[in-house]
This record gives sequence, structure tokens and C-alpha cells, in this order.
Amino acid sequence: MIADLHPQSARLAPAIHRLIARHGATAVLWAAIRAALMPRRRRPRPPDPYLLSPHMRRDIGLPPTGPHVPRYYELR
Repeated sequence: MIADLHPQSARLAPAIHRLIARHGATAVLWAAIRAALMPRRRRPRPPDPYLLSPHMRRDIGLPPTGPHVPRYYELR
């Protein structure tokens, strides 16, 4: 599906006028100020691919890791 956008349909002014008519100018102003000053939400960081299980690595197309062979100093 191709979006068909017209320059006149993307105007913000009629929506602002409707909001002001419905809620009042001060409420709309305070809501705009509060929205401008709030920090943006950040997405959580994706997990480290080296810590994923073998089947998860295979599902996302990463090569399999070799089996973990403990070193002699890890056996203590």
C-alpha cells in the first residue's frame, strides 16, 4: 500500500484549534510545555550476542560458537 499524503492534510493548526476549543488555552499550553520538557524514553539495549544460547544465535543468523572447554586454571 502506498500512502497518499497531501500537503493540506498534514496541517497542525486545525488540531490545535480543536484542542484549545475543547480544553482551554492554558491547559493546552501547560500540556505542550510538559511534553517538551519531559525526557524521551529510551529503548532497552539489546542483549549481547555472545551471551545468547546456541539456538537463539542460530535463529538470528549468527554462526554457532564452539563448545566451552574449561582451562586448567578454571577447574579449581
